[in-house]
Amino acid sequence: MGQKFQLEGFDEFETQLKDIAKGYRADLVVRQTLIKAARKALEPALANIKGMAPYDNKNTSGIHLRETAKIDARIPNERDKNSDFYREGDVAWGMVSVKKSAVSLSQEFGNARTPAHPYLRNGFETAIPQILSILKSELAEIIPNYMIKLRRRKIK
Repeated sequence: MGQKFQLEGFDEFETQLKDIAKGYRADLVVRQTLIKAARKALEPALANIKGMAPYDNKNTSGIHLRETAKIDARIPNERDKNSDFYREGDVAWGMVSVKKSAVSLSQEFGNARTPAHPYLRNGFETAIPQILSILKSELAEIIPNYMIKLRRRKIK
């Protein structure tokens, strides 16, 4: 835990998104570019988390932690803005989560009777290099194609 990554090029990326959005609704531009790319980029983390999530053979209800794992990518809403993770200027959020329950929390963080088995943090952290690589390649593909689509639409 505690990996650090140096991310560069986001100022240029922000300028490019703003240029694309001129004359269009910014939220639509973000949904068609950054949200799509984030959703695709988080797939390796989802696979890791599903693989690392504890499986209870004694659970007869049929619902296991790995089956509740999901990707959510969206424009931050008002509730998100109250989170410790929100930073002013965030235009998109991408996350992998499981259903919040006493079981999922005790597995991840432990409790008085159960030691911690951090599958969310470990699954996400081991996927970070893949996530960044996929995000970069998806944005490199999506943005030029989206710009062409917008320009065609404007001409008509």
